[in-house]
Amino acid sequence: MKKVFILIVLIAAFFAFYTPKESSNYSIYIKVAAIVIVMIGVMKLMQKVPSRNQEKEEDEI
Repeated sequence: MKKVFILIVLIAAFFAFYTPKESSNYSIYIKVAAIVIVMIGVMKLMQKVPSRNQEKEEDEI
């Protein structure tokens, strides 16, 4: 599942940065959608990364 999110984020980042301005009237919508997909994908990928303070919190309890 992680590999799928990485692939989706990379493809969306490509479309966000490399879509030409004059390609069509909808290019701004394509860029906005690609940036939203990148942000959601990164959020999903970072959910499984543990916090740096997790060890400290467990020691205090």
